[in-house]
Amino acid sequence: MHKMQDTPKILTIVGLVVEGLAILVFATATVIFRMIASIPKEDLIADGWSDLDAQILLNFSRTFSIVTLIIGVLIFVMFLVNLVIFTKLIKGMYDDIQAKHIYMYQAIWGGISILFNTITGVLYLISAVQSQSKYKPTRAREGL
Repeated sequence: MHKMQDTPKILTIVGLVVEGLAILVFATATVIFRMIASIPKEDLIADGWSDLDAQILLNFSRTFSIVTLIIGVLIFVMFLVNLVIFTKLIKGMYDDIQAKHIYMYQAIWGGISILFNTITGVLYLISAVQSQSKYKPTRAREGL
């Protein structure tokens, strides 16, 4: 079975924690944008907003509530997948070949998540690259 080294293990755990916190951030942002979008336009105008500014604010809030909801759901699903896969990797439940594939997945997900969660993306990329560079398959592992 594959034993994950300490540095990549710590980076992966921190990445999972940050990914979990990102879910809370996107959920909070979604709630805030929905609250703003629910403000009646007439109330904004009564508070001194122009008709155009009030409409822009409400449209912006509706759009961003949908965007943050979609990203939050995506992060939540991937967090659950990563939690299962990476926990098993950390506990040494995969053989070397499976671990190599998981490190490749970790690098790919790290690259994708840089777009909306830079810290997690960088942590996963460093962990995967560091683990891959230290992985040296032997002939017995390759089945030769």
